[in-house]
Amino acid sequence: MNKLNTHFFLLLITLLFFSSCGNSNKTNLKETPSEVTQTDDYATLRVSNAPQEMTENISGNVITLSEKDFIEQITTIDNPKGFRYLGKTPCIVELYADWCKPCWILSDLMIELAPEYKGKVIFYKLNIDRAPNIVKAFNVENIPMILYFKPREKVANTVGLLNKGNLRKAINDLLLND
Repeated sequence: MNKLNTHFFLLLITLLFFSSCGNSNKTNLKETPSEVTQTDDYATLRVSNAPQEMTENISGNVITLSEKDFIEQITTIDNPKGFRYLGKTPCIVELYADWCKPCWILSDLMIELAPEYKGKVIFYKLNIDRAPNIVKAFNVENIPMILYFKPREKVANTVGLLNKGNLRKAINDLLLND
């Protein structure tokens, strides 16, 4: 009888463990309630085709985006014609993760450089662990990655840790040259 109870108990624990592990890749709706509410990955992230008046933050600060913010303010990710920047002021978006040490260094550099470009370039950052649709759309394989958006031009990117001089050069060459 004791052996039967032990086996039943182990079976119950195993079932509970596997049922909880099977849900580990689902979005925690308490963390990001407005970002994912349906099973279609893009369903709640689409932006209507109606023109929207958007106020850009040109404060010279680094702005943290959610996946939903990215799609509403930067570019839609399911446009068959490709990515179209929705803003008027050029911007950079750092794709990072909290566990990535080079990302920490790059984030600090962005905080230092953002005030220099106040009114000319908007600085954003997006945590890839909270933006799986963006990771998929931009084929992000390595981080840190910076996306450079300029109105009416194709998106450019750099991958890896840039020093301050190289980051400044990339911003000037990719976003501010005409």
